[in-house]
Amino acid sequence: MTFKRFAEYLAKIEAESGRLEIIRMLSELFSELEPEELPKAVLLLTGRVAPEFLGLEFGVAEKEAAKALALAVGADEAEVWRRVRELGDVGHAAQELLPDQEGGLPLLEVFEELLALAKDAGPGSQLRKRERLSRLLKQASPLEAVYILRIVTGRLRLGVGEATILDALAQAVLGDRAKRPMLERAYNLTSDLAYVAELALKGEEALQNVRVQVGKPIRMMLAERLPNAEAIMKKLGRHIAEYKYDGERIQVHFDGEQFWVYSRRIENITHQYPDLLKAFRAHLKKPYILEAEAVVYDPDTGELLPFQFVLNRKVKHLSRELIEKYPVKAFVFELLYLDGEALIDLPLVERRERLEAFVPKTDRFEPSERRWIESAEELEAFFDEALEVGDEGLMCKRPDGNYEAGKRGFKWVKFKRAAGGRLADTLDLVVVGAWWGRGRRSGTYGSLLVASYNPEEDRFETVTKVGSGFTDEDLQKILPARLDPLRREGPAPRVWAFLEPDVWFEPGLVIEVEAQEITLSPNHTCAYGKVKEGRGLALRFPRFLRYRDDKSPEEATTSDEVVELYRLQWK
Repeated sequence: MTFKRFAEYLAKIEAESGRLEIIRMLSELFSELEPEELPKAVLLLTGRVAPEFLGLEFGVAEKEAAKALALAVGADEAEVWRRVRELGDVGHAAQELLPDQEGGLPLLEVFEELLALAKDAGPGSQLRKRERLSRLLKQASPLEAVYILRIVTGRLRLGVGEATILDALAQAVLGDRAKRPMLERAYNLTSDLAYVAELALKGEEALQNVRVQVGKPIRMMLAERLPNAEAIMKKLGRHIAEYKYDGERIQVHFDGEQFWVYSRRIENITHQYPDLLKAFRAHLKKPYILEAEAVVYDPDTGELLPFQFVLNRKVKHLSRELIEKYPVKAFVFELLYLDGEALIDLPLVERRERLEAFVPKTDRFEPSERRWIESAEELEAFFDEALEVGDEGLMCKRPDGNYEAGKRGFKWVKFKRAAGGRLADTLDLVVVGAWWGRGRRSGTYGSLLVASYNPEEDRFETVTKVGSGFTDEDLQKILPARLDPLRREGPAPRVWAFLEPDVWFEPGLVIEVEAQEITLSPNHTCAYGKVKEGRGLALRFPRFLRYRDDKSPEEATTSDEVVELYRLQWK
C-alpha cells in the first residue's frame, strides 16, 4: 500500500464520529494491507513507530517541524511558522504550501524513514532529523505531508483507541468482532499492538499460545470498589487484605542481567529507580516480574510520605541529589513470573506464598503488609491501622483469584472511607474541555469539563465541570502548559458531550477529583440512560485534588464505576 492510500483512510476516519463506522473503515484498511504492512500500520495509527514501552519518541516539536517544512518548500522559516500559528496545525500549513504533486511513497518506506528519525539521537540529531523530515516532505503529496507531520509532532488525534483497533483487527483478520477477547488477552499480556497483529495473521492458535515475556509489560490488573466493610465481607467472604500504599505502582522485570521498570501507563521508567534496582539486584537473583508500590520515605523516622513526593523523581535525568532527597522503598504485592514460570493463572494465595518465599524484608523493599480477614470488625481494625501508618486504605483480594491482566473486577476491591460527607472514593477523570475564567481568572481557564471512560464504546463521557481546588499556579502556569498542546477546534471523536465549552481538548490529562455526591443530570453523558431514561450522571460540588500523570486516559474511572458509586450512596 502507498502511504497516500493510507493517508486517505486516515482522512476519512478523522472526519467520522461514529465508532461502528470507524471500525468498519479500519477493518477495510487492514484487509487491504499486505501482511508485512499490517503491524506497521497499526503502530502508525497510534502515532508511533514502536510500542510505547520502548520509549522511542520522535523528539520533533511543532516549531522544528515547521523548519523542516520551510526547508522542503524553500520558504522563510519565520513566514512558515507564522502560517502554522494562523492555521493552528503544521499539517494544514504543509497542505497549503507544498506543490500539488502525486506522492505515493510506499507505506513501508515512510515507516522506515520515520523509524530512523525517531532513533536518531546525540549531538547534531536535531539538524539531522530536520533534514530527513524535509527530504520526506519533498517527495510527499500534500495529504501525505499532513499525516507525516502530525505523526512526528504527536498530533495525529484520530480518535481511535486501542479497543477500536482490536475490534477492527478481529473483524478484518479473524473474520468476527466477537473474537476480540482473544486479541485483547494477547495485548494485555504483551502491551504490544503490532505484535498482536502479527500473531493474528498467524491464526487463533498463535494468539491462544501467547505467554508472559520478561521485558514486555503486562497491563496491570485493576480493582472495583465497595462502600464499607460489611459489603466487602458479603462479596468476598474470608479474604486477604493488604495495605493500599500511597505511592507509584510499578512493574519490575529482571531477566537475570537487565532491568525494566514500567509505570501503570506502560511507560519505561527504569531510569527513575536506580537505587531501588541496586537493592533488588543484591537480593533477588532469578529472573522475575513483580509489582510493587514505590513510596518515598523518611529514612530517619521510617515515615511513609504521600504520593506527591515520588513525583519528584519524574525527571529525565535523575541526579544523585534527588535520589538522596527522595529515597524510595518498594512494597511488593505481586509476583507474576519467576525463573521461567508464569504465575498469573495461579490463585492469589499461591502467588502470595511464592512471593513471600522469594522476596525478603530489607531496608529498601519488602512484601506488602497483609492479613487474613474473617469479619467486618477485623477489616475495620486493619483499615484503621493502615490509615494510621499513612496509607490510603486497603486492597481486599479473593484468595482464589488469578491475576487478570488489564481487567477490572471484584477479585480485588478497594476499601477507602468517605470523609466529611463526601463520596467513599475519589474519581480519576479526563479533561476534555474548558471555559475561560472571569475576574481574577480572566485570561486563563476558569473551569474544566471532565469525563469518565466507557471502555465498551471506547469513548469519554462528560460527568462534571471542575472549578475549585486549583491554586493560582495551577491556573496561570500548570494548566495552560499541560492543556494548550491538546487544544483542538472541536470535540475529539471519542468525546460524547452535550455541553459546549469555550475550548476543546484531546483526551490526555487525567486529574483526581473528589465530590460530595453523584446526581442525575440531563446535561452530562456519563452512563446516559443507564440509571434513568434521558439522564446521565454528574458530580455535585467537585473539587480538584491532584494530577494523575501515572494514569492514561483509558485508565480513568469508568462510567460503570460512576454508576456503582451512585448506587452505593444509597446503601
